[in-house]
Amino acid sequence: MTRRLRISAAALLAATLVCASCTSEERQPTAGTPVDGATGSAPGLGWSLTPSDVVIEGGQFRDPVHGSATDSMESGSISDGSTVVTLVGRLDGREFVDATLVGLSIADGSVLWRTPADDVVGCGEEFVDGQIVCYRGNTGTTSEILTVDAESGESSTRDATFPITSLTTADGHVYASRAVREGARATVSRGTADALDADWSVQFDSTASPGAPFASRLHTQNGIGLFDDGRGVFAFDLDTGDNLWSRTIPDCARSGNAARDGAVRVVRTDCSDPNTIVGSEIVDTDGTVLAATDSVTLQQPTFDSPAEESPLLLGTGGYRPSNPEPVWTDESLAWAVPSDITAPAAAFLSTHGLAYAITGSVALLRNNDTATESALDLDTGNTLWSRESGTFAEVGALDGDVATLFGPEVLRGIDVRTGSTVWDIPVATFDDEGIDRQSWPMFDRVEADSIYTDSIYTRALSISVLRAR
Repeated sequence: MTRRLRISAAALLAATLVCASCTSEERQPTAGTPVDGATGSAPGLGWSLTPSDVVIEGGQFRDPVHGSATDSMESGSISDGSTVVTLVGRLDGREFVDATLVGLSIADGSVLWRTPADDVVGCGEEFVDGQIVCYRGNTGTTSEILTVDAESGESSTRDATFPITSLTTADGHVYASRAVREGARATVSRGTADALDADWSVQFDSTASPGAPFASRLHTQNGIGLFDDGRGVFAFDLDTGDNLWSRTIPDCARSGNAARDGAVRVVRTDCSDPNTIVGSEIVDTDGTVLAATDSVTLQQPTFDSPAEESPLLLGTGGYRPSNPEPVWTDESLAWAVPSDITAPAAAFLSTHGLAYAITGSVALLRNNDTATESALDLDTGNTLWSRESGTFAEVGALDGDVATLFGPEVLRGIDVRTGSTVWDIPVATFDDEGIDRQSWPMFDRVEADSIYTDSIYTRALSISVLRAR
């Protein structure tokens, strides 16, 4: 039998009923214990829970950031290093019903509280003043804010002062964008849950059609704010709201993603057709274009932590700032679309590159068509290693040269320069029903001062804290 640290559903329910009087008690972390089947220097298991353990029989875990209004199919949690908040509910087609926000002690997995969370569109990625901040309503003329205290689970709902199209949180602030209406420009505000525009509101020259609430996205990534309306990308200062730079008509763009150094990958598009890609560029925080290419191959790593001294990966080459010519090229960085693949899948593959992570001077690549994964040395353009791989994964953390890969069938640490497996944990340890082949797990490193190195591994049917042993 798989070795797991579990708390019975009855005990959890009892803890929930009295949690208001016990949240102030100091809880000591449970040291990580070896996981059955794990190899190498794998982290140990602090605790693990299923939806039934948090009194949601037949439920699944989901990421609160993506809300409960529809099924995001993505698991996850939000944590401040003390409390872990996740979303649990039941599936009814694409609907996510009986949605409940659940607060857990990161120390021992005990349930602190449970709060109803139906029809939540999304939540901020960080706590603000000890609270989770979420919102409801993004298709009409009104929205409302839901806050939940991370210690007690006490919730409060109030009307928002404007219809919200997206909301996020960072460094103790709430950022929200409002719908574009006739005669008005797109607006981003910073403030609190009680007053969304208490600090500032800034308008952008959005070219999105009025009344198109789903066209915009708002991010506060790695020290820079990004507003994307589907046709233009606007970068703004998180403290002041000042527009740092933008890409819009006649240089339309979309899908801005900030790397860990604050530089932003921008997809340049045809203004008459936002789906037609004409190139990409990497833009520094002050608007300086560090690299640009007319290649329609897009490299959009989900984990982007480049070394300052290495060439930047863009299109099918490596570029150094202010040098328009690549220092090396490799056409194999683009998908080779099989002849039996037709549009729109062919169009998607023809524009999406193979890089899924940048870690220092190494790019990790995956070619699902050939079922291979490899690594590229960004300094030289040479392949460091290559091997067969039939499983998909992303990078969740980087410790020196060791990257933690996670996916529906993968949880392991690899040396990015050699490809060798440093440690491995069978995902069936956490749940063995294979449901995550249709959904997506999440691995989050907890940023908190602790003698333990905690990570939260959330799957559809389990949420677990892993600790360095």
